[in-house]
Amino acid sequence: MSAPDWLRAHAGRLFLAGMAAALLLLLWGLAAPGLALTGWLAGLVFWLGIALGAYALLAVHALTGGLWLAPLFPVLAPAVATLPVFALLALPLLLGAAAVWPWVSDPSVVRHASVVHWYLNLPGFALRGTVALAGWSVFGLLLVGGGARRPAVGAPALIFHAVAVTMIGVDWVLSLEPHFRSTVFGAALGLSQLLAALAWAAVLEPEPQGFRGKAGDLARLMMAAALGAIYLGFAQFLVAWYGNLPDKAAWFLKREALPWILLEGVSVALSAVLPIAALLPTVVRRSPRALAWIGGGVLVGVLLHTAWLVGPSFGPWALLSAALGTVAIGGIWTGLAGGPFAARLAHEVPHGA
Repeated sequence: MSAPDWLRAHAGRLFLAGMAAALLLLLWGLAAPGLALTGWLAGLVFWLGIALGAYALLAVHALTGGLWLAPLFPVLAPAVATLPVFALLALPLLLGAAAVWPWVSDPSVVRHASVVHWYLNLPGFALRGTVALAGWSVFGLLLVGGGARRPAVGAPALIFHAVAVTMIGVDWVLSLEPHFRSTVFGAALGLSQLLAALAWAAVLEPEPQGFRGKAGDLARLMMAAALGAIYLGFAQFLVAWYGNLPDKAAWFLKREALPWILLEGVSVALSAVLPIAALLPTVVRRSPRALAWIGGGVLVGVLLHTAWLVGPSFGPWALLSAALGTVAIGGIWTGLAGGPFAARLAHEVPHGA
């Protein structure tokens, strides 16, 4: 049984596991709402990242064409088709925003900045999130329709994505500590999402027989995404550190304390060093089984990086809540992504040119 078939066969069990983890987080939230919602946020950022990486790949194909997408489509299309689900999964964060983002519970946190307080306010936060998730959902459903090159869909979908992923990156992640700013964060987040989507495709090993001859294409895409993500991540650190800006340095210093520095070290090893080094030999690049193992490592690395971004503001207990949030969101999402509706989409493979 192939991995996509396994996913479809166990969709119900995955959904129930996700609901059970969500119930545990709900009970935890009665005592510590901030920690519970932080775990939900970490899980949402991680799994939404996979879906948005798949969205970006489908948008690029709609714009440029090519045969590389065909073997990946049975995995990427269900991920993109379930983007509307994330609008519902994001509702708990909106309802409990004051427990997560400090500028919601205390607007004076950003009042000292003449511009920031006009941006970081709850109505604007809700509006931007709604527009982003709705836009991704609409464009995503257009992209999974199949067919040949469609620049009329691909171009606006990519432009919208570039703006929305930057906006959501600032709102959901960076504004956890509103004094830290990074102009490259949205691009780095987008590349991490691409890497996660490619790793997801590698793990699920779509259509093993037909995929075997195309494994090299996926491997090269993974290497390129890993190189881009590590470059932008390091450039962000380098510019902030050597700029000698206290607010930016403080953000990194908090993440250099234990256990966060260990998390990021393992994350870099799994999501950057592993795919770049392991995929250099041709025999590895052409092996779907090797790609599946490497893809699994990359996904763990991206997840740890997500926890490294979100967790330090809430302390070490955020690691446990992030684990529960990942199981909760992942179980619900994969249960739906493997369902009958997504299964039908998997057969609508687009033409290459």
